[in-house]
Amino acid sequence: MSSILPERLLYNTLQQRKSNGEILYYEIFKWKMKHAPGTIHRFCDSSLSDQERQSLTSWMRNLDDRSSCQRLQILFSFSVPCLHALEHILNLSTPIISAGAGNGYWEFLLQERGADILAFDQNTIYPPEMRYMEIMESNPTILCNHSERALLLSWPDHKEGCLFSLDCLRHYKGNTVIHIGELFGETLSTNPWGQTTSRDFQLRLGETFRCVSRVQLPNWPGHMDSLTVWSRAPQPVECYGAEMVFINSTNPRYIGWSDT
Repeated sequence: MSSILPERLLYNTLQQRKSNGEILYYEIFKWKMKHAPGTIHRFCDSSLSDQERQSLTSWMRNLDDRSSCQRLQILFSFSVPCLHALEHILNLSTPIISAGAGNGYWEFLLQERGADILAFDQNTIYPPEMRYMEIMESNPTILCNHSERALLLSWPDHKEGCLFSLDCLRHYKGNTVIHIGELFGETLSTNPWGQTTSRDFQLRLGETFRCVSRVQLPNWPGHMDSLTVWSRAPQPVECYGAEMVFINSTNPRYIGWSDT
C-alpha cells in the first residue's frame, strides 16, 4: 500500500487547500489515518515503552513533518470538518459570527455553501497568506452588536486560564451558540474540561444555555471533538414542584459521523 499522498490531495498552496470549497482536509484526514501506525491511539498508553510512545507522538506532532497531524491542524483547523457538521450548521438557517476564527477554514467552508458569516480574532498569529477568508481583528466586545447572529466558537482558548471564550459569552446577547471541540469529561487531557474552552466558560454556558443537538466529528488521535448547538434558556416555569425551561427543538439531538 502506497503512503505517498495522491496528487488530488496536495495542499502546498492556499488555493489547493481551498479546493474550490470541497472538504480537502477531511479527505487528507481519512488518507492519513488509513496509513497511521496500528497502535497510534495508544500514544499515551503507559504500558508501552518510552521509545514506542515517542515514535507515535512524533507521528502526530513533529512540526518538521509537513504531514503530521499538528502541521495539518495549523494549515487547516484543530477540528476536522465533515459534511454532516457543515450541513447541521447550515440547517440552523441563521447568520453566524465566529469568534477566535484563526485562519478561518471552517468559516470559509460554510461561506462557500451559502452561509452569512462574519469572523474575527484578537490574535493575529496567522498571516494573511494563510487565511481562507477575511478575518477581522477585534475582541469580544464586538459581539454586543451582533445578537442576531449565532456565535461560533471553535477551539478559541489556547490554555485553561484563557478568558477569551468566557468574555465572548459575557458580551454575546444572542440565542444560539455553536461549540466545536471538547467538553467536560470528553477529553484525554488531564484537564477534565478539555483542550478547547475553559472551565469557567463551560459552567456559564451550561447555566445560561441548553445543548439541543450534537454531531460527532472525525478525530485525530488524542482528540474527542464534537459539534454542539446550544440554545439560550428562557425564564423557568414551575411544573408540579420542579422549575423547568422550554426549548423549542424539533431536530434530532444526536447525529453520528461515518467515514463514507
